[in-house]
Amino acid sequence: MSSKFNAVDLESIRATPRPNGIVLPADQQSEFQARLSALTSVLDGATLVDAALRWGVPRNTLSRMIRTALLFDESGHRVGYRACIPYARFSVSDRNNSVVPDSSHPFAIDAVLQAIPELGDAVARFKGALPTQSKRSPAFDRLHSQFVKVLTGKGFQAMYPLNIRDKGRRALTSLIKRIRGTKSENEMLLAADEPTSTRIENLLSIRPFDRVEYDEHSVDIDAWLAMPMADGSFRLEKISRIWLLAVVDVGSGAILGWEMVLGRKYEQHDVVSLFAKIMSPWQPRDLSTSNLSYSTSAWMPSIYLVDEVVMRSAMIAMDNDSSHHAKMTVRNLIDHHKGILHFGRSGMGEGRPYIEALFKKIENGLLRHIAGGFAPATQVNERQVTTKLDGKDHPILLEVLKDLIDTYVTSHNVTSRSTREPRSPKRIIDEHLASGEWVWHAPGTEDDVRNMTVRRMKVTIRGSRRSGVPPLVYLDHARYRSPTLSGQWHLIGQSFDATYEDWRDIRKLTLWRGGKRVLTLHALAPYASVAHTLSIRKRAARWAKSDASREPGNYCLADNIEAYHAAVRSAAAGVRDSASLMAAGDVPKPPSTTNSQGQGSPLMGIRRATFNTRLR
Repeated sequence: MSSKFNAVDLESIRATPRPNGIVLPADQQSEFQARLSALTSVLDGATLVDAALRWGVPRNTLSRMIRTALLFDESGHRVGYRACIPYARFSVSDRNNSVVPDSSHPFAIDAVLQAIPELGDAVARFKGALPTQSKRSPAFDRLHSQFVKVLTGKGFQAMYPLNIRDKGRRALTSLIKRIRGTKSENEMLLAADEPTSTRIENLLSIRPFDRVEYDEHSVDIDAWLAMPMADGSFRLEKISRIWLLAVVDVGSGAILGWEMVLGRKYEQHDVVSLFAKIMSPWQPRDLSTSNLSYSTSAWMPSIYLVDEVVMRSAMIAMDNDSSHHAKMTVRNLIDHHKGILHFGRSGMGEGRPYIEALFKKIENGLLRHIAGGFAPATQVNERQVTTKLDGKDHPILLEVLKDLIDTYVTSHNVTSRSTREPRSPKRIIDEHLASGEWVWHAPGTEDDVRNMTVRRMKVTIRGSRRSGVPPLVYLDHARYRSPTLSGQWHLIGQSFDATYEDWRDIRKLTLWRGGKRVLTLHALAPYASVAHTLSIRKRAARWAKSDASREPGNYCLADNIEAYHAAVRSAAAGVRDSASLMAAGDVPKPPSTTNSQGQGSPLMGIRRATFNTRLR
């Protein structure tokens, strides 16, 4: 090695940070690594000749790299290992020999700043925005004015850049852009190549019930549903999609609960009812209607009670689907499940990898083998039939399908997994409880379960003493009244908090004030006879406004819900896709021969896309 490089010089190079070559173009990375290895060999004691031959770097290039590495850049930092970057240029200040040029030439503005340190320091301190073609920059205008003032004061009026038309304005702008670009590149090159944590399990050790993932999964199916009819018989109707909602514990891999929806898109009530289910002790289903049976060790986590209540998770992770962001869903989960509610991006399974992997396993291991199952076409594969059984010869019985899924889930929870060392979810939870570690369980679970599915709103008492209309509440197409309101004219115009205590039967409306129950109102005809959900009432209300509801045969039914269901059963005959239509909220109708008959179809005019009647 040449004697002009001493040990102090080499140690000063060794003390500089190493650039991250990953950010370099692909065609420069191998050359950068060779130069870096050669320079490291020299710093470790090898000669220039040996290091150059070993790593394939020209000796002159290696010598120049060492000289450059000892220099200081414009910001006053030693170049160091950055000298290994191919095609990198480092401006080195040599203020003793710099003079103000008399004309423009490449890097003339650099010479001006080196000759006048005052200007160089002002440019280095400038952090303002640069002017564009459509927008001026007052901060840059002040810098350029100072630039011209200093040069004029030193008598350089006839020198560059004051002897050109814009007095160096464009050159100064280009210089600042170049300095900022070089600084940004250096920061990227000097960035530490350390892995970043993007999931909570990379930061903390996830234990059972620390975090659960909730999501839904749809499975296309070419199957038939055995629909029970009024006379006790069954009618086969086409079904095109199955929605499966599930909650899985990340720490153990156990499935905490599930819900199934056929045909229609699931809604907020399905979500909150699922969480109400996982907060209640699990009860085995009655399998008497089928030949299915539970595993001898069938198990669900909600069997374990701590202080007589079910264990809860500290965090729920879900995507930002509209039914998840609904006010009812968010409020009820926060108020009654409690804990942390973490929303992720919809359609990005990386944020919820455990539930996505579970759905893939259930789809390929169970649902695809149901009669009529198939793998839909993708960009690379055509549609593939996954079972030899014809869906029409083996129709779906809803309760039996639920039995099948429940037996599968309870068996999954006691099956060992190779990814768990290998341990079953039950064993992992048993070991966690035996260790004495903290498990969250909230008192008042019974009230939380009951309130989880409660819908809350604001209502106003209406009526008219002059017209003789007693006090009542108009809500969701129905009138609510109670004998207690009779003669209470002073309540007209007052507002109350209101709740549907049972979302499956919204015939009762409870009024609240100041957190105390005031009274319960009951729905009047035509929504008083049959228990129904809000979605069914909305469809029945639309049907009640259609021409079909005024046909002579419908006048004998005093209740809109009964009339709606009667129309559904009547129209179901002979319609191939009626199950999907019914599940989606539309009323099927046999093909009409005239336009006038088509106009009389129940719920005519409802947008089919609104209810996802055609499931693709």
